[in-house]
Formats: sequence, C-alpha cells, structure tokens
Amino acid sequence: MEPLAVTVRPERPADHDAIRALHDVVFDEPDEGLIVDGIRGSADAIDGGSLVALDGSGAVIGHLLASRGVIVGDDGVERHVWMLGPFAVRADVQGRGVGARLMREQINLATKRGVPLICLLGEASYYPRFGFQPARQLGIEPPQPWADEHWQALKLPSYSADLRGRARYAAPFKVG
Repeated sequence: MEPLAVTVRPERPADHDAIRALHDVVFDEPDEGLIVDGIRGSADAIDGGSLVALDGSGAVIGHLLASRGVIVGDDGVERHVWMLGPFAVRADVQGRGVGARLMREQINLATKRGVPLICLLGEASYYPRFGFQPARQLGIEPPQPWADEHWQALKLPSYSADLRGRARYAAPFKVG
C-alpha cells in the first residue's frame, strides 16, 4: 500500500474526545482510553509526548502516548525512562506508514530530550524495525511476567549499560 500523507503533532485539548474514541474502537474496550485519560495532566505526562496523526481532513487517525517510567536498580536507585503506549491507528489506514511516523517522531523527541531508554509491551513482529529488542537482554525486567518477545526496549544515544533493574509504569497502567 502507498504511504498516507499525515501530519503528526502533539495532542491539543480539542483532540481528547477523538483520541479516546480511536482507542475505544481499535481496542474494542475502554482500558487503553482510560490509561490515556489517566496520564494526561498527571506528573507522569510528558510535555508534547502525546502525539496524534491527522489525515488531510484533520481527523485523528493515529495516537501514540509516551509517559514517564522508572527503572529501579538492585540498589534502589530510580532512573527515568519513557514508556510507549497506548498506541492506536485507525484500522482502515493501518499498513500505510501512519504508525511508523508516530514511532519515529516519539523516538526523535526522546532522543532530543536525552532519554536513555524507551520501553514498551507490544507486538514482537512490529517494533524491531525501529531498533527495539527484548528488554531482558539489556537487564530490564518487566513489572509483570511478560513474554520476552513482547517486553521490548530501545537504547537511545544517552543509554549506558549500567541502566538495569525492574521497570515501573505510571499508576494508570495498573501493572505492578
């Protein structure tokens, strides 16, 4: 399929209902939308880290949230990282580069801000194209016993090998 021309930008208050509706339709349940709503405006929100993809008419056709996460080392020291997700692209435009644009924009933003690592729980076949690898290979344990192929991390330029430990997500995720 031919890539779709999209505009990617940080969400605005006028986008909130469309973002919630997108997640509710894509996931056929309210949990993902509730997570987005719970992060928005909290201490775990990242300024500019809730990105939307808009089609030519200005409709929200994709959304990717980055939120603050923590890696707790064996020594109890907490190091801040970004957690990606929820991530949704409208079904009729999947496979046309919308998700890839959102991912590249989030990775670029995290890199510019000096974030050392991005973690996510997701499809094993999708994220490696962006450089993600099983997080346990880097010494990053998930907050729950998730499968290696789904628990993934991306090292960014400010990463150092001493960043090891157990990941902790923001409270709205309700994952340990």
